[in-house]
Order: sequence, then structure tokens, then C-alpha cells
Amino acid sequence: ALRHRRPILSERVVGVGAAAFAWLHRPPVQALVLLALALFDFWLFGVHGIAAGLRTVLYRPEMLIAVLGLVVAATVFHEFGHASACRYAGARPGVMGVGVYLVWPAFYCDVTDAYRLDRAGRLRTDLGGVYFNGIFTLLAGGAYFVTGEEALLFAAFLQHVIVLQQLLPLLRFDGYYVLSDLTGVPDILSRIKPIFRSLIRGRRREPAVDQ
Repeated sequence: ALRHRRPILSERVVGVGAAAFAWLHRPPVQALVLLALALFDFWLFGVHGIAAGLRTVLYRPEMLIAVLGLVVAATVFHEFGHASACRYAGARPGVMGVGVYLVWPAFYCDVTDAYRLDRAGRLRTDLGGVYFNGIFTLLAGGAYFVTGEEALLFAAFLQHVIVLQQLLPLLRFDGYYVLSDLTGVPDILSRIKPIFRSLIRGRRREPAVDQ
């Protein structure tokens, strides 16, 4: 669980931001965003490549610092993705803050109210963060086409790495909550141990397996 939580944005401020970004979750807008992201990814990985961006951040330390700053900004934007998806689905997001997950700092947004939504609403809230990572990728790509700064393409590449990390279901990242809502099994990680123990022949089936 996230420890040492400290709110940095109030529920009111998060609500205002969520309302401002909620239109991005409309199906036609999502379709356009995903199509644009697919085309940009084809160009980035299939045509241009990321080698030039990597060289830029290695040989220009100020660009590395700038990219790290963009990663932090994208992480906050990611949380507004959860908040705005929660708002679009009909629930009310809470405060946004920082905490410690395992050993590293992490941002969070309280979307507990999303649990009263149906499965589609909860999944929209779960995936809102990585969807906003995709939007941030397009913004970084657009900034590259305006400025020609290769470091922006490396920042776009890092967003893909972050999305892959977030979709891992083995830790309490977004993928864990997606898996829980898809299966309808809450707190699925706590049930793995009793499930494996119940597979031992002759051992009584534990209640947690059937709950």
C-alpha cells in the first residue's frame, strides 16, 4: 500500500481540473487520440528512431534534467487522467498527493468514489492514467515537430516505458486494478497464496479462494 501520504491538491482543485479534462474521454475524441498515437508511434519507432534523442540527453545534461522534469509533469497529468475519467463516468475524484510505494515516491489521486460505478466506469477510471500518458506522448511529439528538439522524442519514448510499467498486474499499479475490475475479484494479490495452497492435494480449500 501507499505509505506516508501527503495531499498536495485539494478535492476542489482536482475537481476543477477533472472537469476541464473530462471531454477527452468522449469516445470520438478517444478514437482520434488513439489513431494519432498509432501513427506517431509508427513514425517514431519505424521511421525516425530514438537514438538521436538518447544521444541528446547523454551528451547534454541540461536536456536530461529537462526530460526528468517532463516525466514528473507527465506523472501529474497521469493522475488527472484518473480523476477526469472518474468525473466523466459520474463519480467524484478526491485529493491528489504524493506518498511512498515500496521504496520510491509516487503520486496518487483518490478515486475511491469510482467503486460505486459499474464495471465499465471503473475500467475507464483505471485506464484513464495510461490514456493521458498517450496524450502527453502526442504533446511531446508535437513540440518536437515545432522545435526540432530530439530530447522531446526521448521523453515521448519514456512515456511508453511508463505505460508498460503501469500495466504490470504484479504490483499495485494500474494493471492490477484493471485485472481486479475485469475479473470482479477485489484485492486479487492477497488471494494468490491461498489459491496456490489449495492446489496441494489433500489440503482443505481455503475460504479466501471462494470469496
